[in-house]
Amino acid sequence: MAIIGAGMTGLAAAHQLRSHGCRVVVLEAGPSVGGQVSSRRFGADMVEMGAEAVPLRAPGVSDLVSELGLTDSMRHPAPGRTLLSSRRGVVEMPAGVTPVGPTKLLPTITSRILSPIGLLRAGLEPFTSRPHPDDVSVGQFISERFGDEVGRAVVDPLLGGIHAADVDSFSLAVAAPALRQTVRKGESIVTGTLKRNAVATWSRIRHRPQPSGPRTPATATWERGLVTLPEALAGGLTVHTNTRATGIRQVGHEWVVTVTGPRGIGSVAADDVIIATPARVAAALLSTTHPDASELLSRCESTTVATLVVRTDQVDHPITTAQTWFIGSEWSPLVRQVTNLSTKWHLSEPTLRIAMGRHGGTPIDDLSDDDLVTMTMAELERLGLSVHPHDHVIERHRGAMPQPVPGHRERMATLATVLDDTGLHVGGAGIDGAGVGTAIVAGRRLARQITSKEEEK
Repeated sequence: MAIIGAGMTGLAAAHQLRSHGCRVVVLEAGPSVGGQVSSRRFGADMVEMGAEAVPLRAPGVSDLVSELGLTDSMRHPAPGRTLLSSRRGVVEMPAGVTPVGPTKLLPTITSRILSPIGLLRAGLEPFTSRPHPDDVSVGQFISERFGDEVGRAVVDPLLGGIHAADVDSFSLAVAAPALRQTVRKGESIVTGTLKRNAVATWSRIRHRPQPSGPRTPATATWERGLVTLPEALAGGLTVHTNTRATGIRQVGHEWVVTVTGPRGIGSVAADDVIIATPARVAAALLSTTHPDASELLSRCESTTVATLVVRTDQVDHPITTAQTWFIGSEWSPLVRQVTNLSTKWHLSEPTLRIAMGRHGGTPIDDLSDDDLVTMTMAELERLGLSVHPHDHVIERHRGAMPQPVPGHRERMATLATVLDDTGLHVGGAGIDGAGVGTAIVAGRRLARQITSKEEEK
């Protein structure tokens, strides 16, 4: 078994396959495992330059952490307020707000982040709901259901902060898979929220709440950083770092992967190959062997993002007593999110993490690190946050943030059909979506595809 890419998807697949007795070789073009998981020592603290934490409530994640013996050493973030740039300045995020709709209505109404006209338009959602049998963009869906103001004021900052997304091109099916049936049937989100809240209230009135056990924390990391997780997954595996796959060809019943690495040019033969790389890399690898699959992968868009972590003196801004500040594209084409790491993770000094780069925003690929830092400091100043860093670290992830357009899920289903029974399997952020939890789920799915076929034999 050969796996190209030692990001979280590839490592999760390799770990699962190894537990089923498969012999696995992992090929990684970079110097270390983890992909976009990148933990850096910054003074006395460990900071994350890519994914910040693992989502413990994603399917199978807590079980995997337990299986790796990492449960007792987990660290969890402190609770904190979330802020939002709005027409009223920087305000606290209303409770129950999500990227694609509210779970509570009253906090949004009283927050005044929407104008009276915008609020009235959003309240008409039960009457503007209609079925969408096909995938649409998040922006189109929100605009039709709630009006343009909800998209600008709430959805754009959240989806942009999390996915660096342009809401007018980002697939709704990818952003909100849980809404699939609601969207297809044309059901009202507001009506559904009111019904669920009414049922919950009536249940509390009729039944005295029973004491519940401790709830699983939402996210976690470790003292040595989030990289602890991919390193644990890689333990016991045969992983070749600094080894780039340059081609795949079929020889008899086997696939031969051509590689370049510290020992020059070589090859790895395997019955099955998992390609867990950025979509553009997978497209290049399959361009000769499977041009149809390559063409589908080449249509997967992505954008470059960067993370800047700064040590700073105390600043006069609401973020000093909060945890995260979401900034929509209407307020900044460059900065998406600011996180107060000192309050969130109890760091030793005041430390801010700034997420830059968004699809359709200020291009950052060709900027030097120094120019990007200077531009970001000026942008934060314009946004009302004066930062005078006395130390910083910056890291960019080129073309790393997938930007799936409407119809992405259907195209990836076609890709799976094209590769079915070939022994080639493709996964990763560009195919399955961004995030550590999504990567783990995708890796386990790829492993099951292989082991189930082995059992059928």
